[in-house]
Amino acid sequence: MTNKPRHPHRKPLWQKLAKIFRPWHRRLGIASALLVVMVAVSGVLINHSNDFKLDTAHVHQGWLLDHYGIKAPGQVAIYASEPLLATSDNLLWLKDKPVLEAQGPLLGALAYGEHYVAIDAQHLYLLDRDGALLEQQSRATGLPQDLRALALLHTGDAGQLWLNTASGSYLSDSDLIEWQEAKPLVALDWQTPLADASSEAISKELSLKARAMHLSWERVLLDLHSGRIVGLPGSLMMDLVALCLIFMAISGLYLWQQAKPRKRKA
Repeated sequence: MTNKPRHPHRKPLWQKLAKIFRPWHRRLGIASALLVVMVAVSGVLINHSNDFKLDTAHVHQGWLLDHYGIKAPGQVAIYASEPLLATSDNLLWLKDKPVLEAQGPLLGALAYGEHYVAIDAQHLYLLDRDGALLEQQSRATGLPQDLRALALLHTGDAGQLWLNTASGSYLSDSDLIEWQEAKPLVALDWQTPLADASSEAISKELSLKARAMHLSWERVLLDLHSGRIVGLPGSLMMDLVALCLIFMAISGLYLWQQAKPRKRKA
């Protein structure tokens, strides 16, 4: 009678380890390869960000802006559609481009002769037709304070520019140099944003553009390269890659060693 082994189906330890290592070796190999490719590609793009103009290319993907916590502006107002004249918080938009960052939330903007005029609560901004800032008025230049709204009364080439303030109405001279408290002879149509269907669509588009102003593709690539985009510091990101490569090296050597044909004993 021959003695049978007590555990005929028990596998040796090296086979058990090989069974564990083999799938993880493949998985971590794929993950490490993806991480290395991501770091390499993002690094190349960062080195040539000026050539590709990534520092001035803004992100318009809503989900990515949400990931960065960039919120929509609190108030978007459309004052003219052809050409576009609008505000989003303290930004003045002209022809789809931001041309002015005011010191406070903008309360109105309109075309005045060959210029544009915009106001916040304490300042008036005068711009040319291309959106370049020509002059900024404040209390120091004699501008009334606590502004509320603008109005343009068409009486001549440019018309009369009126300001509505907490203390009353003010009328400017033709050069916008002096302001005098006055009472209009006719009811003024104080400027309000457009409220039609087309302006609502423009407001949504402008809101996305305003959010995009705060995030460039260069910033996204830098965060992707360092790992900050997933909430990891750069050193930890590289540590994970290094640990994956170390495990792959050890498991690869072990699997290669076990795959070698074993010499039979004579």
